[in-house]
Amino acid sequence: MSLSKQFHQEGYVVVKNALNPERDIHPLQQAYTDLLDALARIYLVETGAPDALDKFDGMSLPERFAMSLGASRGTVLHHLDPVLNLFVPTFQWRKDLPDARIPEMFALMRHPKVLDVLEALIGPEIAASPIYHFNLKLAPDHLKLADRVAESVGADLSQEGFYTFQVGKTGWHMDAVSGLGDSHNSQIVNAWIPMTRATEENGCLVVIPKSHKHGVQYRPYPEDLDARGVALPVDPGDIVFLDNKVMHSSVPNTSREDYRWAYNFRYLPIGQPSGRPFIPGFVARSRSAPETELHNAYLWRAMWVRCLDYLTEKGAPTSYEGVSKMGLEEARAITRHWNALAPDVDGWLRLGKD
Repeated sequence: MSLSKQFHQEGYVVVKNALNPERDIHPLQQAYTDLLDALARIYLVETGAPDALDKFDGMSLPERFAMSLGASRGTVLHHLDPVLNLFVPTFQWRKDLPDARIPEMFALMRHPKVLDVLEALIGPEIAASPIYHFNLKLAPDHLKLADRVAESVGADLSQEGFYTFQVGKTGWHMDAVSGLGDSHNSQIVNAWIPMTRATEENGCLVVIPKSHKHGVQYRPYPEDLDARGVALPVDPGDIVFLDNKVMHSSVPNTSREDYRWAYNFRYLPIGQPSGRPFIPGFVARSRSAPETELHNAYLWRAMWVRCLDYLTEKGAPTSYEGVSKMGLEEARAITRHWNALAPDVDGWLRLGKD
């Protein structure tokens, strides 16, 4: 069965060995590790934790990340994944921190082998959706460490709206429900790319095959999903492609000290509504107009900086809860407004400056 046929029949497809781990995965893994270490050290210095800093060099990556979660009161996630966290009332956008949209991430988003599979699934005119996520699923002991550090600075991480989704177990959901209603008929595909092995012990994806055929579904979901789910253990170099309407979750990380690290990037045919028009996407591949493709990672970063400055000042046009309650015409009006406000790369760079 072809990749395209399996994807459209099942709602997902796993492409084994699509990428070279050393050449394609390791550069982002190393660069992002440096970023996570820098953020952890900054937050620990800010909160005045000399004991932690003394031990810092001997800590593992998940321990350092846990320390940054606690010391930042969870707001390091706002910095690393603003796509979700900009909806949080206490959203913090800090330009003084090292930016999380680094060239190595942009390179993976635009990797020719990723785009080749997408071309087979949705055609040759491919937009990179503004929706992407960083997920690092921690082991129970690491989560306890984060809680202890948070408590020492008077914070409760359970109050962070999307905390569990990003570092703990992800419950059953479909991606489509997080986008404005005018995107529900868009051909949106999620490319889920692991940086580390994803196993049934450390938090791999679980999907419900063919569930995308039932259209957009909101909670409450059927109680038998856990029994029906198909686990998808994968290795670095593999990619899981998910239909925007397929039901999926992750198993909890029950390991002693392992962690599961992955990115997911969304794509759709150029011109279709993305569901999040108020944050910047870009043209990743266009066979008909290759001059419209964005190749410059620093322009992508600048678009995000301008956007986050603007949204911090003006606020998001809806709440996360409002997305699911909004009527179709209101959703279309928001999309039209933002398409006019920032129709292209230059429009995003001018945002708030006109």
